[in-house]
Amino acid sequence: MILNLRTKISLSQLLDKFDYSQINILFEKHSLSCDCFNITHIKDVLTTENIISLIQEIVSTKRELRSRISPKYIFEERWDDFEKCLLLDGYKINDNNTVSSIEPSVDGIIAMEDDLIAEINQSSLSKKDEIIELIKESEKAFKNATPDYNSCLSKSRIAIETIVRSKVENETGTNESWGRSLNILKANEFITDNEEKALSSIYRLVSDGSHKPLGFTDEEYSRYGRNLIMTTCYYIIKKQNGSNTTDELF
Repeated sequence: MILNLRTKISLSQLLDKFDYSQINILFEKHSLSCDCFNITHIKDVLTTENIISLIQEIVSTKRELRSRISPKYIFEERWDDFEKCLLLDGYKINDNNTVSSIEPSVDGIIAMEDDLIAEINQSSLSKKDEIIELIKESEKAFKNATPDYNSCLSKSRIAIETIVRSKVENETGTNESWGRSLNILKANEFITDNEEKALSSIYRLVSDGSHKPLGFTDEEYSRYGRNLIMTTCYYIIKKQNGSNTTDELF
């Protein structure tokens, strides 16, 4: 179970609603220290398999945990946020209070969004703050009490568009359209012909988000499209930063 920092923080916010003694016992059972949920330590500490068993117990005992908090809406709000954060990371809380992976697990998979933000911050793009804000707005649209799935996909699409257009603007000093920017990057040999076609296809796919394929719920398709864009953003930013990698997305 690989979790982004967003999900770890959401979990800490949920558990913060309980008495320290209750959480201390729970953590001792799973060989964790309560210091884990200090915000300054959470990212580094919760990288072991201990968190898997911890989350599984929290989910399986949801009803008992809920009974300890009054008023109940406090628990429900924090639980809903935690559940949506897990979903964005690829884990679903089932009706029988178990946690399952939405996709098949892959050895060595990384917390993509945390690494994406780090790569954006390291980049020389002039609009990197705007790009990060778009990613966060996309997340918020998905997690809202009344989700706006079209906005989630739209903000994601604008994020990848801003990355590509910003790179061209930094290099040429001109503000080009999405299609023209892709052509310039291909002409400058930053991307190959196959990569240009893949980027165009992904962009169009997410742009048609309101017309989800048969068999997908709005939530499922929004999550799929967003994660597809986040992965594509990561690929482009890694190339922009000149990082050496043997992994190929396209």
